Amino acid sequence: MMTDSKPLNSDLIDKLYWVRKFRMAKNEQTLAFMVSKVTDNYHSHTAIMAAIYLAECQRERELAQGRLLEH
Repeated sequence: MMTDSKPLNSDLIDKLYWVRKFRMAKNEQTLAFMVSKVTDNYHSHTAIMAAIYLAECQRERELAQGRLLEH
């Protein structure tokens, strides 16, 4: 049985954690929605926001290059 467990704080400050999450986005509109949602949740955590920003930038580059990776 799979459960959706809560990520550890150490995971949240890892850019690769967010890249894996954002790779579910198949277009920029979906990516923007995903980033907006997590920004609302973590806006007061500087280290987490930095990881989210870096992951968003990486995923935007991947989408621009036509890379539709799932994981």
